[in-house]
Amino acid sequence: MVDLQMMELIEGTLAKLGVPVQVIDRDQEAVVSNPEHLVIRASTALREDTPVIIMGKLCIRVTNPEVVLICDRNVPGAQNILKLSAALIRGLEAHHETEDSEMELCRHLLLGTLAQEDCDAVCQKYNLIRKVERRVLIFHILQTDSTRTYDMLKDITPLENSDILVEIDRHTVALIKEIADNETLDEAVQFAQALQETLMSETARTMTVGIGNGVSDLYELKDSYMEARRAIEVGRTFAPRDYIYAYSHLMLERFLVELPENIAESYLRVLFSPRTEKVLSKDIMDTIDTFFRKDLNLSDTARQLYIHRNTLVYRLDKVYRHTGLDLRKFDDAVTFRIFMELKKRRRKEEQER
Repeated sequence: MVDLQMMELIEGTLAKLGVPVQVIDRDQEAVVSNPEHLVIRASTALREDTPVIIMGKLCIRVTNPEVVLICDRNVPGAQNILKLSAALIRGLEAHHETEDSEMELCRHLLLGTLAQEDCDAVCQKYNLIRKVERRVLIFHILQTDSTRTYDMLKDITPLENSDILVEIDRHTVALIKEIADNETLDEAVQFAQALQETLMSETARTMTVGIGNGVSDLYELKDSYMEARRAIEVGRTFAPRDYIYAYSHLMLERFLVELPENIAESYLRVLFSPRTEKVLSKDIMDTIDTFFRKDLNLSDTARQLYIHRNTLVYRLDKVYRHTGLDLRKFDDAVTFRIFMELKKRRRKEEQER
């Protein structure tokens, strides 16, 4: 049976050329299904080299991929049209297999299932320089309907130099991106944001992005790939409202995730106790979260929350009276932030149980 992606490619190509040819799969999965075509598919008279008339239709068989091409025999030049269409489809299949082979090789490279000694062969085959600074970005779109994430991104993702877009699965695509001289991590984040905006405008979908650290050897890309995956896992726990997560920006969060659960729970009870539960309400916690995001700046936080500065000061004083932590002081703010992130981790774990 011809895979759906290949069948769509064949139909789309013939449609663009305006060729009056129908395509059916010889393995009982006809795209065009009617009694005439079912008889044609089962016929032993089909040939590869010369079109034959079956049930009043001119038909030719293609074995790679296994399809039958059908044309009305009254169309001028029908025989030549079928022969040329068959040759075109064989070429499409050969190109498709080459692309798939390259994709599979890159996938093995990222997943760490490619032997180190094979890296030089990969570089030679695809004209890549092995010792170049690169990083991996992972793009994940959950709501893909019948469209693959790769298909949504391949035409809108700007690729430079030796950048490679690799399909991991239906929902996930990895970008092997070469790092230009003096390029910073912030620029990679900006690249992801721009692509996110383009995707939203083109498809009205959002995607989650994980960004790994740079590596200097092609074989080490598996490490950057795992970092990008870990960034998404950790980022979704501690900042679910964000969609772009860089591994090196999540040092505290990664530390907290790796903290044993029993130790985390014992520390949480120190701050989040029945005594402080009423004070640390959702409104207060949202206020504190915004205060931290605004780098402990009272005026900016008040503007963001649309409250008077004195109201913000009152809320922070209230937290200080009940917890002993003055969040306007750096050390106390760091302490509270750690406890707050631990609480997010516990909430996430409870939701997954």
